[in-house]
Amino acid sequence: MTIGARSAEPDSAAVGDIDLTAEEPAETQKLPEDMPLADLRPFNPALWHEWVRSGVAIAIIGAVIAETLILTIAFIQGHLAASGLSAATAAIVTPLIGIAGTVLGFYFGTHRAGG
Repeated sequence: MTIGARSAEPDSAAVGDIDLTAEEPAETQKLPEDMPLADLRPFNPALWHEWVRSGVAIAIIGAVIAETLILTIAFIQGHLAASGLSAATAAIVTPLIGIAGTVLGFYFGTHRAGG
């Protein structure tokens, strides 16, 4: 068959043709006209703030736990001498606990104040 030549078949609808003149069946479901297409809740900044506060609090508590575990494991395995444990604790754990206390105090303080 060459390009542009017609086949010997009678005129029939080509594959993929859609008959747009036909009517839709009555049982076809239609979108409601009086309702929005998507059920979206309005943006609630208080909920977003709660998620952010919770995430920050969890991350800081996790960091305190991780640092404590790392120092403990290093001490148990002998990678950290007993004399260095005091300096490492003072340099790493103490400021991290101070930050955690500040963040958690702010977190629970805003809950108590109604914010």
